[in-house]
Amino acid sequence: MVIDLNNTKVGEIVAASPGTATVFRKLNIDYCCGGKISLAEACRGAGADPDQVMAELLWANEGTHIKFDQFEPDFLMDYIVNVHHRFLYDNLPEIEYYVNKVYTKHRERYDYLTELATLFVKLDAELMEHLPKEEEILFPYAKELLNARRAGVKPQAAPFGSVANPIRMMLHEHDGAGVILMRFREITQDYTVPESACNSHRVMLHKLKELDADLIQHIHLENNILFPKIEALEAETV
Repeated sequence: MVIDLNNTKVGEIVAASPGTATVFRKLNIDYCCGGKISLAEACRGAGADPDQVMAELLWANEGTHIKFDQFEPDFLMDYIVNVHHRFLYDNLPEIEYYVNKVYTKHRERYDYLTELATLFVKLDAELMEHLPKEEEILFPYAKELLNARRAGVKPQAAPFGSVANPIRMMLHEHDGAGVILMRFREITQDYTVPESACNSHRVMLHKLKELDADLIQHIHLENNILFPKIEALEAETV
């Protein structure tokens, strides 16, 4: 991929070369919800040397990575549901257990636990409302569009008018999740374990860090790869 400092967006860079996400994560540059800004703008915001960042991105691009942008939309949707949605269904209840346990026992010792517990409840509730909207509304209709294109027929009209409408809602909800993850990082100092933390506290932070990494990748795949594919698909078939 040719990277133009002033015109290439950070989301486009990660979409074309997923290995570059490590570079942006290290600099705390948002490549999913905030992926529409140029690399130059992202570097300015992070106080990073553009030449150094460019060199690291080019090096990261040399590795062998999954090219998600080359997936067909139906395969990509199935991948997201089977990998990222499943991760949330499997892990959120366990994370909730540890957050509640550590908060109940240690909230007076660690000031950040009260805010963390409140934010986790909010994130959990929002995600459990968000996932069915994709699985039961947006994704099935996107598959109808794809099947219609393959069959060379006109698809049925969407009950929600245009895919732009649910996608707009999904993007807004992704932004909300991104804000919570950013706050998690701030109040935990990037999930740093306190020296005196008990094992449950350590497990909680480890699992929250895993949740952060998985959800960032999940949002990136949808915002920067899948949703543009769905919008393009609708433009071709409707």
